[in-house]
Amino acid sequence: MKNSSVVFAALRKNWFRSKTGVFFSFLFPVMLLLIFGTVFGSGRSQTYTLHVQNLDLVGGEPTELSNTLIKIMNSTGSFEIKNLAADVDITDYIAEHPSFTNYRVLVIPENFQQKAVNKSIYVRTGVILDTLSFVIENYGYTMTENQIGSIENGKNMLEAWRKNISAENAEILLLTDEGDTAAPIVRGIIYSVINTFNNKMIGAEAVVDVSENQLTQRSYKAVDYYLPGYIAAFIMTNGIIGVTSNTSEFRRNGVIKRLTATPLQKSSWIMGNLVHQVLLAFMLMLVMIALGWVIFGVQVIPSPYALALIFMGALVFCSIGMVLGGVLKDVEAATAAGNAIAFPMMFLSGAFWPVEMMPGFMQGVAKCMPLYYFHDGLRQTMIYQNPAQALVPFVILGVLAVVFVYLAIKVTKWKEL
Repeated sequence: MKNSSVVFAALRKNWFRSKTGVFFSFLFPVMLLLIFGTVFGSGRSQTYTLHVQNLDLVGGEPTELSNTLIKIMNSTGSFEIKNLAADVDITDYIAEHPSFTNYRVLVIPENFQQKAVNKSIYVRTGVILDTLSFVIENYGYTMTENQIGSIENGKNMLEAWRKNISAENAEILLLTDEGDTAAPIVRGIIYSVINTFNNKMIGAEAVVDVSENQLTQRSYKAVDYYLPGYIAAFIMTNGIIGVTSNTSEFRRNGVIKRLTATPLQKSSWIMGNLVHQVLLAFMLMLVMIALGWVIFGVQVIPSPYALALIFMGALVFCSIGMVLGGVLKDVEAATAAGNAIAFPMMFLSGAFWPVEMMPGFMQGVAKCMPLYYFHDGLRQTMIYQNPAQALVPFVILGVLAVVFVYLAIKVTKWKEL
């Protein structure tokens, strides 16, 4: 135990002297916390720039219906509307403005109002005809022959008049850049607005309403729900990338070679590394929570169960780094392997965004990663205060910690380092 504490003290001093180590252990996670917390955790609705070209003009002025559609788009709060003059050629405009990337242009064509009004009348009269047929079929037995005949005559006259009305749909054109990742979101919002617009045009009233409530009332902000994933991801990167890089650097500088000539045992060296990483994990957690509290006003507080989970997570990922450092002799290969394992795990395990957003096969891959269970357990214990739901993550991380610590001891060739 004494030898392990000596190793821990030496690693701590080396860490404080290493600007790279401090950066990747604290400054890099803090920087990403600020970025992701601002982008995903602010709780504010995202607005998208939407250029609108209205070609439906009468006397040089927009028609009432086309103008109403633009106002509805603007009232959603999802768009920052920018108008393009009717005489602007959009293709030339894009070519002449290189900065006009990720463009989204909504074009309202000529005769939009006329076509929309005609089609709404066509649809409304169709509904009337269907209703009259329904009344005769289901309630005709309550009517006299004269009443039924009057309804039939009215239907025939309405059908004859309806044939003179254009059934052509009014269309709008949405132009998007093929590289615009926000295009599906913009398209979905516009479709939603158009569906509501269509219902209003034909006089349809809502039949089904959606009410929303939360099962439990919490005062947490959006960034609170992201924080467990951030903490888990950066503890993982510190453990895998940090330990692998440090071990490689010690090998490069001949530090480990000198240690083999001392009474220091291999197990003491490994335990010292584990203790060092566990301490860094708790320090990182405290820094991220404190920073989140100051900047974003987070209120989440780790429970004893969360602290125990962080302890096991740090052991798992540090021991993985020790295994990589023990198996791979080449410094560059070990560092590359650590990066190749850590970064895909960071972005595929659901720590930064829900796993449900990924394709089905990638969801299966995510659930095979220890980071998935680490951040899920932290969320259950820190956010939902439900340690029973974190039982599986506890078991999995506990088993992995035992397995990888054992492997680290086995693959570390003390006399060959």
